[in-house]
Amino acid sequence: MYGILTSPCPRSPLLGTLPSPSARPFPRTLAFPARPLPRGLRLTPPRAATEASASAAATALGGLLASPLSTLEAALRGLNFAPLRAPVAAAMSAAVRWLGVYREVLLVGVLLSWFPNIPWDRQPFSALRDLCDPFLALCREVMPPVFGRKLDLSPLVAFMAIDIIIMILRPQPRM
Repeated sequence: MYGILTSPCPRSPLLGTLPSPSARPFPRTLAFPARPLPRGLRLTPPRAATEASASAAATALGGLLASPLSTLEAALRGLNFAPLRAPVAAAMSAAVRWLGVYREVLLVGVLLSWFPNIPWDRQPFSALRDLCDPFLALCREVMPPVFGRKLDLSPLVAFMAIDIIIMILRPQPRM
C-alpha cells in the first residue's frame, strides 16, 4: 500500500518570477510506502481545533505555510507517546542516580585535594583524580582560581552545575 500526500502548491507574491507549478520537473504528488507505527504507538485523527489552528496560521502567513507542513504537524500531534513515558522516566532516574554518585566521588576528590601528602600517582587516588579532573578542568575555565591561584572555586561551580542538571532531570510532582 502506498500513502499519498498531496498539496495544492500555493503561490505567494514573492515567487511571482518562478515558473508555474505545471512546468516544474518534480511531481506535485508525493507517494511513499506506508510503514506501520512502532508497537504501542497509534495515530489518532487530528482534532478540529488542530486543523482550525493550522488553517488560521496558514491564512495569517498569507499562504506561505504549505499544507504538507500543517498535515505533518497535525499527524505529529496525533501520535500517542504514552508508551515512551516509562522508558524515558527510567533513563532520567538512572541519570539522576549516576549524577548523585558522581557528586559524591567529586566531593571525596575535592576533600582529598586539601591534603598535600596524598600520593596521587598510586591507586585508588589516581583513579579518583582521573574521574574528577576533567570535569573540574572544564569548571576552571568558567571560574579560574582567584587570589593568585591560591583559592580554587571551580568545585563550587561543578557542584552547582550537577545540582542544576539533577533538578532539571528529576520528575516534578503533578498537581
